[in-house]
Amino acid sequence: MSGNVGSVTRDRYDELVKLGRDWVATMSSAQWRLGDAALEIEPMRSYGGANPSGKDDLFTVSEAIRMFAEDVGLAYTTVRSYRWVSSRWPKERRRADVSHTIHKVLASIPDERERFEAVNNPPLNPRGGPPRWTHDSAKRVVGWKVDSPESVQEKVEAIH
Repeated sequence: MSGNVGSVTRDRYDELVKLGRDWVATMSSAQWRLGDAALEIEPMRSYGGANPSGKDDLFTVSEAIRMFAEDVGLAYTTVRSYRWVSSRWPKERRRADVSHTIHKVLASIPDERERFEAVNNPPLNPRGGPPRWTHDSAKRVVGWKVDSPESVQEKVEAIH
């Protein structure tokens, strides 16, 4: 087996993984901040929001979030997603060592207690080492189609 991973040595690969994890933490922090800001602008409400019709010179929820997204230079759907994820994860329940992307997948767990327990119990690392979340392992927990099928059932589902 070669000492390279792709075009780099194993040592360089390990350095890049460490840097990459730092970059993901920075990116996740920004995603949380944007989601929290959008949530402050428009807290989650029952369907339709506080002013679903936009009457009385008030913005609808989507108009306010769309305006915020445009003013910060992001897509409306991105900010809307960040807002929803922030609403599902109170600050004290977020894990700094788990990416925003993993929190987003796990946010679809309806039961709050189950969701909070799930993030604290990562599965075994498929390549050894300490347990940690991957995008596919989070998708498995919520029953979504994975990107890299492993089991026979996942491979069958990928074909269909």
